[in-house]
Amino acid sequence: MNLSYSLQSYLPDGRDDVMSGILDDARKNTGASLVLLLATHHQTQRAPVMAYSCDTPLADDALVGLPGHCQTLLSLTTITAPLSGDDFIWPASLSDCRSDWIVLTRITDAQDYVTGTLLFVFSRKTLSAIESAYIDIARQRLSLDIQSRLARHPYADRLTEKVQLLDEIGLISKTGGWEYNVECGRITWTAETYRLFGVENTTDITVHRALANFPKEVRNDVRNALNETVEKGSPFSLELPFYDASHSARWVKVTGRANMSAGKVNRVYGSIQDITEQRRLSDTEHNYTTYLAAILDNLNDAVLTIDESGTVITANEAVDNIFGISADDLVGQDVTVLMPENEAKHHASYVQSYLETGKANIIGFGRELVAMHRSGRKFPIELSLSEVTLDGQRRVVGIVRDITERKEATDHILKVAYYDDITSLPNMKSFEKDLRALIERADSNNHDIYCCLLNLDNFSQYNLSFGKATGDYILQVIAGRLRRNLSSRFNVYRGVADQFIILHAEPVLETDKTITEMLNTMEWMLYNDVLSEMTLHGHSHVVTSSISSAHIHGSTASYEKVIGILEFGKKRAKAQGHGGRVSLERSAFEDYERHNYISQSFNRALTDNEFYLVLQPQYDGKGGVVSSEALLRWNHCAIGAISPAEFIPIAEESDAVVEIGYWVVNEACKLLHECRQQGLPTRIAVNISGRHIARADFSDRLLETTRQWGVSPHELVMEITETTLVKSIDLVRKRIEKLSNLGFAFSIDDFGTGYSSLSYLKELPISELKIDRYFVDEINFSGEDVPIVDTIVEMASAMKIRTVAEGIENEIQMSYLKKRGCDIFQGFFLARPMPVEKWLELLKNQKSNDNSSAK
Repeated sequence: MNLSYSLQSYLPDGRDDVMSGILDDARKNTGASLVLLLATHHQTQRAPVMAYSCDTPLADDALVGLPGHCQTLLSLTTITAPLSGDDFIWPASLSDCRSDWIVLTRITDAQDYVTGTLLFVFSRKTLSAIESAYIDIARQRLSLDIQSRLARHPYADRLTEKVQLLDEIGLISKTGGWEYNVECGRITWTAETYRLFGVENTTDITVHRALANFPKEVRNDVRNALNETVEKGSPFSLELPFYDASHSARWVKVTGRANMSAGKVNRVYGSIQDITEQRRLSDTEHNYTTYLAAILDNLNDAVLTIDESGTVITANEAVDNIFGISADDLVGQDVTVLMPENEAKHHASYVQSYLETGKANIIGFGRELVAMHRSGRKFPIELSLSEVTLDGQRRVVGIVRDITERKEATDHILKVAYYDDITSLPNMKSFEKDLRALIERADSNNHDIYCCLLNLDNFSQYNLSFGKATGDYILQVIAGRLRRNLSSRFNVYRGVADQFIILHAEPVLETDKTITEMLNTMEWMLYNDVLSEMTLHGHSHVVTSSISSAHIHGSTASYEKVIGILEFGKKRAKAQGHGGRVSLERSAFEDYERHNYISQSFNRALTDNEFYLVLQPQYDGKGGVVSSEALLRWNHCAIGAISPAEFIPIAEESDAVVEIGYWVVNEACKLLHECRQQGLPTRIAVNISGRHIARADFSDRLLETTRQWGVSPHELVMEITETTLVKSIDLVRKRIEKLSNLGFAFSIDDFGTGYSSLSYLKELPISELKIDRYFVDEINFSGEDVPIVDTIVEMASAMKIRTVAEGIENEIQMSYLKKRGCDIFQGFFLARPMPVEKWLELLKNQKSNDNSSAK
């Protein structure tokens, strides 16, 4: 078979000095024994020698047989690894090369097609880096020289003209072009063809790649048509299915025409056009009207065409589902039959105005309207209108969507988001939204806002006693009474849990006496009418509530501040007992600000060491100090000394009391450690809050602290209030039993003021009871017995629990308690709380006196 090697068409016959010089330099620089330039062809392994540099002259028709995998190697790498010379077929004059090692490097043209190879023969298998570099330099020099020759070749100009022509055709007709080079077996595509097939325009295209987008069953048709054109020069035109880049099935029209040279075909070129849409239109043109009608009738939206007079010209089947009237019955009627009476009577004037001015707010825009069902039911729709001209007549096309379900869903979402499901009152989200708007108005008018908070007393007891259903019923009754008794000037909201909020809907002036009297009357009405008796399970009950109200200036108000002030007032009202009422004026806000300031200062106070301990000694009947109570004090950097009676309740509102408590325990252990080092045995009592008991890590942290300071658990007394004990009896039992087994002692503080119960005294390992000062104060000059004190002491003695009396103020109280058998005594009469240094001095003096007595 006669083959045409493209490299042969670029190079002259006979020796070329420039090319020979490149090969000689390459041979010298690399140390190769032989360098050959070979022309390659994809259809054969035989490679003609185009030029050489060696000591042995070669015949003009010398051929080298390349191994079968050389073409693949040259397409993957620029320079191959050394190959065995025995894999090559050599001319007789080069037969000695079979025992050498061969390195190949590819030579490419301007389109980066491999047109030849440079062959180096070495007697060794390994090459140095510099030798590899010289091989690459030789490759580049030859490639540039050949590409330069190609640029000056007459064929280059013709190719450029044809590429430009194909691109122009593709741009104008949106049709791709292609060309098949018979000699090298390569296919060239125009940019439009690359786009059509979804292939990167840098991809080399072979016949195999070009056929990959066609189904297998039509690929042979393309091959046969191409082969027939190559062999006979006859053109072809095919309409074929193919798959685009997204794997969607489409149709293309492929044409091909031969280009002859020297009596044979050397190129085949043609076009490729996407005809998917043409075929689809051709298939559906005969039933296009039915096709459109089927689409319209399967829409969920009603589609109407109306003329200038308002007559319905066309309608799809959806009008029956939406309006309850069939399309056949609706066509020919006036469109106002679909409108409520109020809309229908104005429709004619709207249409006339639009026809005269061309202006309408609804054309081109969607809007929500109310429509009329055939049954007379009104329902919400979304209407979109657009104008078209058909056969010279103005028509309006309307698309109607029934949005009843969407509106119901929206309303339901709004109700869930902004209303309470038990009372149906607006919830806290609604309150926040309304309050922020009211604050903005009050601020702009330099007015106040008025807000009131109701917090039901002991509501949780109703839930526990009667169940949640009864609790919900109480909330519903209170909500109903609030709605009935409050005028439209007030908005009512369901607050958190058992709370209700009343907001005056308009800004108010605090100095307006009429407003003030009206608000005061409203608050008393809450007590008399809203919080009146109700029947629960056949019995009459009075549900009481604390009431907290406030006037807040709009310029200083915020949602968070209003809630904070109401909660602050609620705590004051609760402190008054059931049914407490507090109305906060502006002057009371200083207390609120102080409360907030203190609550935000705890962490910083711990960090800056503003807390400190004082100790109040506890004496036995002989006057000796046997223990002391650690009392916390706070010297605030900004506001000075703060009473424990003020800051401890604030700390107990959050976990701040936990960290403060741990600090107290640590300081107490630190003092006990110091006493041990000075030989001053004693005990220290510290107060533990309910929040401490609830903490899972309480026991571990307590043990860790005592171990850190080397303190025995027997030296530390944990004081727990009776209220805390009873509220958390199950949890407390586990914690106390565990710590008691380790040696810690527990004392019930303020005994008798809470929910006294002999059962927990018997069940728990309690070491002592502290008689509250409230009962000690009952001991007076009259000499009368105080039965409750006597009972506590006798009961403790019977249970082998020591008693501690606190708040002793005089000798009479001291004598009475001694006679009754009290064990330990504490109070100002004996010693006031003292600084650590003075307390240590007291213990040292006692030790010194004890030593003197022993002598």
